[in-house]
Amino acid sequence: MTDDSSRRDALRGISAAASLVLVTGRPPPRPSRVSSQEREVLRTLLAVERDTVATYDDCLAVIGGVPASDPLLSFQGMLEALAQHFRAHHQEHATQVALHLVEQGGADDVGAGKSLRPAGFRPTLQNVIALATNVEKAAAIAHGDAQRRLDHGVNARLVAAIVSVESQHFVVLDLLARGFVTPPATTANQPAAALAATARRLVPRAFVVTLGDAPGLDDEHDLPFHDVSQ
Repeated sequence: MTDDSSRRDALRGISAAASLVLVTGRPPPRPSRVSSQEREVLRTLLAVERDTVATYDDCLAVIGGVPASDPLLSFQGMLEALAQHFRAHHQEHATQVALHLVEQGGADDVGAGKSLRPAGFRPTLQNVIALATNVEKAAAIAHGDAQRRLDHGVNARLVAAIVSVESQHFVVLDLLARGFVTPPATTANQPAAALAATARRLVPRAFVVTLGDAPGLDDEHDLPFHDVSQ
């Protein structure tokens, strides 16, 4: 199977899953068991998600402790709110991957995860953005590669729903890291708690489609379209 055809199959699977939820009000059933190789793929992805969560914990600690001389200090609150939001997404991803893994005969034995902060990391807000960008890129690639190695459609749908969101994370952070965009001036010198809703609007949901009790982008009925008449 080619990469293009596997992606098309996964997208068809997402559409079919969403249709089933809309028609029956319930997600498609998960298999009771899959191959040991497939369970190992899920186990690897669970470790990726928990390492990413741990890395965001590290990033949040750095954000909270940067000196007043940091060039991006005025956007400290916005970066903290964004890191909290993306961390929550990865926590939801880990929860769903673990659920699929255990229900299919695997064991949730990868532990709590460890930070991917590299040696020599300089604790600045710019480097926090860069580190989060690197981690999101690696996570998206890991899930995209795993999707090709999953035989069961339910697992492929799960991973497709996750990789789409992690790719969004990467794009948002990469634009910040490269200086192509900056947070709005209205977010400057604001605390993270006041900017949580602003951060949530950037990537609204942890999944593209509903997965069990986890809402997806398809549940975002109030997501506004941009005004093109101005």
